[in-house]
Amino acid sequence: MSLLLIISIMVSIWLAKELVQTKHNYNRINQSFADSKKELINFKAVNGKLATKVDVLQFRNTEIENIYPKILEELKNLRIKNRMATQFSETIMEHELAISTDLKDSIIEDSIKVQNFDYKDEYYEVKGQIINDSIHLNINSCDSIIQVVYKGKRKRPWLWIFSKRQLEQVIYSKNPNSKISYSRIIQITK
Repeated sequence: MSLLLIISIMVSIWLAKELVQTKHNYNRINQSFADSKKELINFKAVNGKLATKVDVLQFRNTEIENIYPKILEELKNLRIKNRMATQFSETIMEHELAISTDLKDSIIEDSIKVQNFDYKDEYYEVKGQIINDSIHLNINSCDSIIQVVYKGKRKRPWLWIFSKRQLEQVIYSKNPNSKISYSRIIQITK
């Protein structure tokens, strides 16, 4: 009788732990889905340039296989085993710059009129020619993206130090003409 009681108590404790763990996983997945639908928060950095902040999503490897299978394709392409990855970050940049420059006249082979133009700064190099009615244009763009994942605001600030801090990501583009239109970072938990 006492052996049966001990076994039932142990099974009850194990089931209670499983229930708590399942509830924690359910809340984590729901929070990650809610965070994935939030808009990007743009703010000015200390140097006056635009930076963007986004919450970090948290999924396990098995959850990523079911929810974002294209991420696994990217990892395979990079020859990284999905069990070894700890973070996945994807950022899409849009570049927009209006350029005005002077046309320079020159003549090739005495009969073809050519207008050349060029523009260069720290982030762009544009070279082109207008030959008769056609335009030939080459544009090169260079950009650096800095991404930092850090412990941000507390989930429940009223609990002060007893509340865990949320992981947040800051994305900073060194090109002042860039606009970050999409970013996703996933913390892969083991």
